[in-house]
This record gives sequence, structure tokens and C-alpha cells, in this order.
Amino acid sequence: MLAAGAALIVAEWLTFRRIVAVTVVPAGGLTTGGAHHGYGLALIGALSLPMTWGALRGGSRPAAAAVAALGAVALAIVLAVDYPALDDAGLIGRTYDLAEAHPGAGFWIQLVAAVVLLAGGLLLLRRHVAAARSQSAARRGERRARRAAETEHDRPPVSPEG
Repeated sequence: MLAAGAALIVAEWLTFRRIVAVTVVPAGGLTTGGAHHGYGLALIGALSLPMTWGALRGGSRPAAAAVAALGAVALAIVLAVDYPALDDAGLIGRTYDLAEAHPGAGFWIQLVAAVVLLAGGLLLLRRHVAAARSQSAARRGERRARRAAETEHDRPPVSPEG
């Protein structure tokens, strides 16, 4: 998941969309992810790095929830902002009849990274919640055993005469 956060940052400077007119990419035919959506995924990737570290090394449930939430926001940006613009050739498409827009490597990297962040955050959250439940059950059992031992110790001895 650390790699997914770093990939979100790197993908902002990679080619998001490439517009090809016949066999040539005209001037302005390459768009980076950051230029398309204002480097929002780089911010999300940067925020996900310490949260992932806290969830992995520190066992923090809030950090795991934050990783999942950041992954969900990144996926929403990719699907709602980037995906609809993949086939938009814009002014180049109106200028050149045979111009076509194609997704670049940056789009695929940010899509995979967002899915990995979301899924990884949810899995970490599930693991931390399960661990917390088992610890709670163990503490509850210890308290019951302690109370039962104290109760047995505090009772007066029962005489066999009845």
C-alpha cells in the first residue's frame, strides 16, 4: 500500500491521455494526470503514506480507516473526473478529422493504485477490528475467571454436616 500511495504521486506526472492524429501526436496532444485534475491524487497519495505506515506498523484502526477513505476518494476522482475525459480529443479532435484520444499509462497506474489503497485499507481495518475483538474477548474471559476465583475464595467453607 505504500507503493500504491507513491504510485498515485508519480502518476500525476505521467501521461494521462494521448491524442493521436493519424500517426502523430500534435502539440498539446499529451495530458498529464496532474494537469487534468489539479494534482489532487498527488495530495491523496502523500496523505496515504503516513496513514499506511501507522496502520501497518502501529496497528492503528483510525489510520486503516483513513487509508480506505483516501482510496475511495482517489477512486472516485479517477472514475468521475478522469474516466469520462479519456476519449475527449478536444480542440485537436475538431481540428484533425482522424484524431483519437487514448488513455496513457498514468491513467492505468492511478486506477490500480486507487483500488489497491481502497482494498488494502479495508483489509487492514478488518484485520485490526478482528484483533481488537479477540483481545477484548480474552480480557473479558480473564476478568470472569478472576471474579470467579475471588468469589470462591471469599465464600465461607461449607461444613459436611450440612
